[in-house]
Amino acid sequence: MIYFTLLFIVCTILLTYRRLNSLSTRFMFGIILGWVISFVSFTLYLSKFNYYYNIIHTFFDFSPGTWNYLVLTKFNANALIRMLNGGIIVFNGSLLCFAISFTRTARRRTNAFLYGIVAVFSLLTYLFYDPGVQIRLQGLIVQSPEEQGAALRSLVNALETGLRYAGYGLILAAFFMLLNYYINYPKIRFLKNYALYHILSLVPVVLIHFLMFSWAPKNLVIATYLEGYYNYLQPPIGSYPWTLYLFPYIVFAALAFLIFIVFKYNSIEAYHKNQDVQINKSIDTASLGARAFTHAVKNHLLAVRSEAEYLKEKYADDEDTSYSLDLMLQSCSSAMESINDAVHKLKSIELNLQPCRLNAPVKQALARIRQGNVQPSIKVLAHSDVPLAYMDQQHMAEAVFNIIENALESMAGTPDGTITIQLGRQDSWGMISIADTGPGMPEELLEQIFSPFFSTKPSIHNWGIGLSYCHKIITGHDGKISVESKLGQGTTFRIYLPVI
Repeated sequence: MIYFTLLFIVCTILLTYRRLNSLSTRFMFGIILGWVISFVSFTLYLSKFNYYYNIIHTFFDFSPGTWNYLVLTKFNANALIRMLNGGIIVFNGSLLCFAISFTRTARRRTNAFLYGIVAVFSLLTYLFYDPGVQIRLQGLIVQSPEEQGAALRSLVNALETGLRYAGYGLILAAFFMLLNYYINYPKIRFLKNYALYHILSLVPVVLIHFLMFSWAPKNLVIATYLEGYYNYLQPPIGSYPWTLYLFPYIVFAALAFLIFIVFKYNSIEAYHKNQDVQINKSIDTASLGARAFTHAVKNHLLAVRSEAEYLKEKYADDEDTSYSLDLMLQSCSSAMESINDAVHKLKSIELNLQPCRLNAPVKQALARIRQGNVQPSIKVLAHSDVPLAYMDQQHMAEAVFNIIENALESMAGTPDGTITIQLGRQDSWGMISIADTGPGMPEELLEQIFSPFFSTKPSIHNWGIGLSYCHKIITGHDGKISVESKLGQGTTFRIYLPVI
């Protein structure tokens, strides 16, 4: 069984993580490396205890011939103990570092500091359990006076117990971070599934490892009164007899579960890594208004235009009448353009989400603004590392354009008006902030600002569709939009998108 288990898990990881192109992938390989080293060194170390063959056979299903070969081979016991403890420590440390790197919940410097703490703790633990260090400590205990020796022995025992439980803490901390990441971040469903498959793929590996090595790392060497002669302890694998009988079934169940998770994970991993793949998503825009309403208004305008054209032809010689009728026809044309724009926004929207920097839709929106004759004072402030998010760049640029256009209209006639656009990151969200120095709005209007057909400046050109469209587009990206405004102090819109 041991060969099958090792081969399967190594192949699984090689199929799942084909390239060491990220820290999280490297730490995942560290988990598997620690796992393999622990099992191999443990198997070789147990060959020193031939009289426990029945217990060992229960765990590993070795043939008598294979086991006899291992028994007759004289392995260096101290080296095997170092390998065993080192594998356990590498496994625990890599698991926590994987959780830190995968979740990316802190800044790079903070993460680097955490990696350093884990590395120092792992090194100190490894040195403490080193057979040479343990023999020296045992020598100090024997050579010290009785009271000091007893105190030193208690200290060593406490350290051994504390370091072992600290190893348990690393495993718990890793799973706590991963679960917290899954629950709170990211907000996009397929990315949540991506995180979930990472967590579930680790469960069988950690479960099997913990069943075998819950007692480790451990001091396995005892000094004797004869210098250079030591007693090597057999690990307490028979302390819990029920594990011996259940272990093979647990391994097979865990591996079957792992097969399923890897199958699901491979598809979503390819989906995540291929940045050319689009996420097609439909948005229900029925709440933006009734199409029947726009259709009815359009019919009325067509009737008005038809009558105006008839009257213009009938009273072509009357300049005043012709002038008024021309104004009516222009108004009908403008209204028809506004209705067509509303119908375009009211139709079913298909979002094609792709990885995109937050500054891309902002640049596209500003390019449209600067095509006109308006020369606004617009400042763009962005950090050096602009967050990456899944978005439909065209629709997001349209949403940003609508907000900027509203800001420009609110500041019309204000020579010193400015718009400040900020790009940044707030926790697990990428943020686009658009602030103007316009007249602002009273607080009682803020709750209605995203409602369909609501506008503070209703006209034949403005139907109150723009901001409700923005709201739908942004929530369709699993994001959110907020607005802050006070009379005389300007207005600030903030768009939040879950970062990758």
